[in-house]
Formats: sequence, C-alpha cells, structure tokens
Amino acid sequence: MFPISTVAERTGLSPDTLRAWELRYGLGASRESAGGHRRYTRSDLSRLHAAQDLIRMGVPPAEAARTVLGTEEHGLMLPEDLDPAAHRLACSAIELDGPNVRALLRERVRRAGTFHVWEALVRPVLVAIGEQWTDLPHGVAVEHLLSRVAAGVLGEVAHTADRATRPPGVLLACVPEEQHDLPLVALAAALAERGIACALLGARTPTISLSEVAARQCPMVTVLHAQMPELAHGALLTSWRGPGALVACGPGWSRTYLPDSVTWVDGLAAAVDSVAGLA
Repeated sequence: MFPISTVAERTGLSPDTLRAWELRYGLGASRESAGGHRRYTRSDLSRLHAAQDLIRMGVPPAEAARTVLGTEEHGLMLPEDLDPAAHRLACSAIELDGPNVRALLRERVRRAGTFHVWEALVRPVLVAIGEQWTDLPHGVAVEHLLSRVAAGVLGEVAHTADRATRPPGVLLACVPEEQHDLPLVALAAALAERGIACALLGARTPTISLSEVAARQCPMVTVLHAQMPELAHGALLTSWRGPGALVACGPGWSRTYLPDSVTWVDGLAAAVDSVAGLA
C-alpha cells in the first residue's frame, strides 16, 4: 500500500488534487493505516492512471471517474448517477472484504455525512444485492456482511450524540418480529449529527418492553419501524399509551390504518426532519 505522497509522485497529481478527486468522484484510497491515514492499493493507483488517460483524451473528470469505477467487476445493477464510491463498496462487499467495506464507509461518513452514505452508498447497494442475491456467489453472506459492517459504522456515529447532560429524547424500536433494524441505526446516526440523542432498542422489540422503557425514560418521540407490511399491525398504534409523540416509520406502514395522532414517514430525510421537529 502507498501513502498519498508516493501516489502524488507516480501520478503527477498534487495531494490536494488527490483528496479532491476522492471527495468529489470516489477515486481515492481504499485503505487506511492504523493511524487513519490514506493508503492506496495498486488497484487504486491503476484507476487513477486510467482516469488520467481518459482526461487526456478530453473526457471531463467526473465522467472519467464514472467510466473507470463503472467497470468494476461486481455485476450489480446500480443507478448510473450514483456516487462512484458505491461501485467500490459493491466490489468489496461481494469479495467479502469486511475491512475494506468498513474503511470505505468510515471515510465517506467522515467526509460526506450519514445521510449521503445511507442514500448514495449503503441503501442502493443493499437493494441491488437483495434483487440479485440468488445470482451472486454467497449472496446471503454478502448481504449480511454489508449490513453488519454498515450497522457498526453508523452505530459509531450514533454514539457521538451528547448524552451526558440529558437522557435520550428519542426512542427507536422495531415492531415485534421485524428483523430489519439497519434503517433505525441510520436514523440514530443522522439524528446524532444534529445533536439529538436516541435510545435504540433495535429489532424484534416486544411491545411490553417498549412500553416499559417509554414509561421509564419519557421520550419526546417514539419511533416504531416496520419494513415488512405483514408485521405492521395498526393495533400497535391504536393501543399505544406512551408519553410523547409516536412516529410510524418505514414502508411497512404504507397500507396500514394510522390514527390521526400518529405521524407516518418513509425515507431517512423525512424521518430525520419529522423526528427532529417533534423532539
């Protein structure tokens, strides 16, 4: 692996330009040293050389980056206008390269924030894997690895909210039997970036446990997430007697009757705005 100074010498690009290309186009280092410094692999260096060749032919830098990264051998059908780093993420996930997935996600969270990482990298790659997992080698393992690593990286962000002076103002939980809690982890991380602390109860939260925690912590907002429609039972909402506002989050609720007192949101941006406003 090469430090940025060596890559600058070999490409003729300044370190500032290399950092800009990484931020804007996703053409950057895929590894980090133990101290958190960029480390380029031979593949990273080859991509930079390929992009330079295209630029010398008159191709704009952004298009050159998309072309180079679009040739990554991951086999997934990703949107054309996606962050180029999504192709690197897909390749690393399919190769079951957990350390590279973690390093890439940490770098993008640090530079672009939780919302961008969720909407432009993690969610679209997971959707593509889910749609094609039977055609992928070890498809289930690929999905589980990316979900687990993404949950860990986003969970690190979620823990940055200041909880020293106040209890968490938001309670996040999945409905009983709902296993998909990664969207809630992303929501907790995005709220943490706004300084809002959350208590994340996670997947398969029993109703009685949720009620007991809500009675003890008195959150300003309680969020119930349902990804699967068959698990989004309206009775969970009509029988809710907890303190504060109640938000039904996720696509599972879209066909369920909601009481007037319950707010429904789907998508990270809507959830962050709604919960932050209520909290």
